[in-house]
Amino acid sequence: MVKIMASKLRDVELITDTGIRLGWVYDFSFDEETGNLLVIVAEPDEDLDTSDFVTDHEGLLLIPVSAIKSIGEVIIIDSTKLAVKSKLRRPTFVKKKVMEGSTESAPTEKPPREGGL
Repeated sequence: MVKIMASKLRDVELITDTGIRLGWVYDFSFDEETGNLLVIVAEPDEDLDTSDFVTDHEGLLLIPVSAIKSIGEVIIIDSTKLAVKSKLRRPTFVKKKVMEGSTESAPTEKPPREGGL
């Protein structure tokens, strides 16, 4: 495994494997107990509609480390592993799990409806 200094990744461009420019590396989020890297925090591209993506309270993109395909002049993100709200049944659950570093998927069963139907 090649070691890369985090300072070298600051402002590196993030692009999906389908060619969508996501933005640039702004920061990283780590698990305080284990030290494991959880997400790349990214400044979104000005042309990117962030409403479908998982973001923090400042509007920065939260990209799970598991979605990284390669790191070089740019960072390539696997679009199938990118947490996109429109693909999720329960975005709050998934956002919480991304922040916790879990690879467990969101529950697929629907909650019971009140009122009979």
